[in-house]
Amino acid sequence: MDSPEDQNIDYEQGSVSAADLHDSVRRELPLLPGEKGGVGVAVFVVSALILILGGAQLGPLFLNGPGFSSSIYMTRGYEPAPRPTLGDEDEVVADVAWIEEWMSEGQRVYGNCVACHQSSGLGMPGQFPPLLGSEWVDQGTKRLGAILLQGAHGPFTVAGQTYNQLMPGWGSLSDEKLAQVTTYIRREFGSLPEGEDGVVTTEMMEAAREEFGGRGTPWTEAELKEIPAEADLPGPEVDLETGEPVGDGEEAADDGGAGAAEPADDGEPDESGAEAAAEEEAADDGGAGAAEEDAAAEEE
Repeated sequence: MDSPEDQNIDYEQGSVSAADLHDSVRRELPLLPGEKGGVGVAVFVVSALILILGGAQLGPLFLNGPGFSSSIYMTRGYEPAPRPTLGDEDEVVADVAWIEEWMSEGQRVYGNCVACHQSSGLGMPGQFPPLLGSEWVDQGTKRLGAILLQGAHGPFTVAGQTYNQLMPGWGSLSDEKLAQVTTYIRREFGSLPEGEDGVVTTEMMEAAREEFGGRGTPWTEAELKEIPAEADLPGPEVDLETGEPVGDGEEAADDGGAGAAEPADDGEPDESGAEAAAEEEAADDGGAGAAEEDAAAEEE
């Protein structure tokens, strides 16, 4: 520990000489004004080494290479594989079966029905009837088409439970959209008989509109039951892959064959038939003459 004499050597009580005060100031490191401090030689040396080493690394890259191009990640002689294509420069449309598109559009239209019948088709117990397991969906298409066009109001029995709500008609939709949503309901929620595809076409809904479109009021259950349960809307069956009617080509071929088999009746006499008839008459005359000659010979 410093002796009392060494403590506060520069600031002793009493008189302070100017020489001692200047000696203490010279012992302190001077504080230089801002931005006027000196830089050591070591800083210059380190900076120079960094520049030299960096230039040695980056110099060949820019002089002999691609610089910062993305090709720096490719080895010499590398050739990228050609961009894959779908087989044609033009836009390629996936080959989707007609029934898949028809069902997809039907599901989109069914979005109008989800609030009541739910996306699962189970409805809301006590409020809105289910479509899953409903006899009105499983039966013929004529009753279902009539309901979609004009709606129905309760009391209404579905799957053994009575509902007393009003279902509005969707006659404002086009026949195509009604056919699509009917197909979706039957194929998604219905229990179709074996061999039945559940498809309802635009032509079938056109027939339904022609028959029921002029009604204008919702159906009652008693009125709908006047329509036969298994009655279907008229219209040809379609190919599920193409959507084209099936059976028309065969019927046309049968009609053509029947037409070829029938003789043409153009109002002119059939020369071949006349000649055949003349030959038959000549043969009959010859046979009668021979019989007369035989009878005369026996009399003699």
